[in-house]
Amino acid sequence: MARVYTFRQTSSNELGWHPELGTGEGAGNYNEWFWLDGQFDEGYHYSLGLFGGARKSISLNIMSPDGTMHRGEQQFPDDAFKADPFGAAWGDNKVLGKLAPDGQPESFELRLAAGDVAVDMFCKAVVVPGVKFTEDEPGYSYYNPLRKMALGWWPLVPKADADGALTVGGKRVKVKGGVYLERQLASMPLGGGAGQKTGQAVWCWGHFYAGDYTAVWTDSAASEHYRYRHFTPFVLWKGNQVILSTFQFAGYVEKFGADNETGIPYPVVESLKASDGITELTAHFLPGKIIDHRGWYCRQYSDVDVQVRRWGETESLRGASTHEWGAGAGWLPWPQPAQATPS
Repeated sequence: MARVYTFRQTSSNELGWHPELGTGEGAGNYNEWFWLDGQFDEGYHYSLGLFGGARKSISLNIMSPDGTMHRGEQQFPDDAFKADPFGAAWGDNKVLGKLAPDGQPESFELRLAAGDVAVDMFCKAVVVPGVKFTEDEPGYSYYNPLRKMALGWWPLVPKADADGALTVGGKRVKVKGGVYLERQLASMPLGGGAGQKTGQAVWCWGHFYAGDYTAVWTDSAASEHYRYRHFTPFVLWKGNQVILSTFQFAGYVEKFGADNETGIPYPVVESLKASDGITELTAHFLPGKIIDHRGWYCRQYSDVDVQVRRWGETESLRGASTHEWGAGAGWLPWPQPAQATPS
């Protein structure tokens, strides 16, 4: 059943793992993971996928200042995975989470290595608590308790101050910067061919840091099997206080380009607009660095120009963003292209 959309603080039910989704009709599609993005003062970026559902694996993606991507992947047997109330271990790879007395994240450590890349980092949470988009526990955006089928996404730590080291190509580099941590899960198919019963159809998603501001968003349309139900949350913090939370949000591509080798399109110009009638945000992404471009999917790091208007006053500033755009099979009226080699 669909849940009523609203904004609420995350709780222990969102911090932990949900192995009950690995039973019932949705068991074959059960996937659950931490996703982290990092933007570092020294010009490095990372995107980390740490998977603990039916698939036990880690994916470490680090971009050096010259735009070179360094990737490490590793699969693990089921008995190598150990779940914690906030964190987990994949063999010697660990997310070590610490909770404050109020039960919200206080900090987390990352000790991760795969191939010739590694992350060794302490992250102090500065924007907490996270946010979910329903009053229900856990914060699934879709859930059928009889069939054990669910779909969920929620930021756990919108921003943490990180201090540590990255290893790329055998070189260890000290870095400091901002880190974002979220939870995603599904026990229903998210992709597939036209006509198949899938969840997402087309979406934009991202987050940015700009001065004292932190923002997270998604503009996602479900497939025809879920009546194209749109999901458009946007949250803006100033410091540690939410100043704008609204479903009156749109993320949109103004202009597409085409990959020189494959011809596959990707967003070149994107914009955001969100309002609650009192506070309004507009944002425009500058041309960025592509992290991943496969099929109708593109993920980028970009600078972003932001305007916040409130009670007749306007504040303009520039920040840094991680954002993606994607479309599922069957959304566009021609075949899914062959996957491009990640840039």
